[in-house]
Amino acid sequence: MIHRILEYFKKSIFNPRMIKFSMVGASGVAVNMGLLYGLTEYMNFHYMLSSVIAIEISIITNFVLNDLWTWNDRAKQIWIKRIIKYHFVSLGALIANWLVLVGLTEGFGLYYMLSNLIGICMGMIINYILNDLWTFREQD
Repeated sequence: MIHRILEYFKKSIFNPRMIKFSMVGASGVAVNMGLLYGLTEYMNFHYMLSSVIAIEISIITNFVLNDLWTWNDRAKQIWIKRIIKYHFVSLGALIANWLVLVGLTEGFGLYYMLSNLIGICMGMIINYILNDLWTFREQD
């Protein structure tokens, strides 16, 4: 079992697809952080609400880019099934990101933007693996 896991990491994590996924993720970080800051500082939303909106919009933009670019070489299920799966996978990242954001900001007094960035980092590898194995898996 451990051998299969190590083989998966070797084959699936350290490859050009992961580089694409990381680039899309970087754009998602920019969307997330930009919206969080703009909604909080200029629209006067509470950072907890701003974060939920920012995370959701970054999930949608990341889905579109990953669907069109990162996994464009795979035969896929219909679009609506893919976006539902992507959202299901991303729900864990949304919850983790939000909990880390609130926990670090409220519990430790960390600046909310830094707390958010740490929260974003928490889900990247898990998101990649679950999306690779489930959302965008090769169809027979």
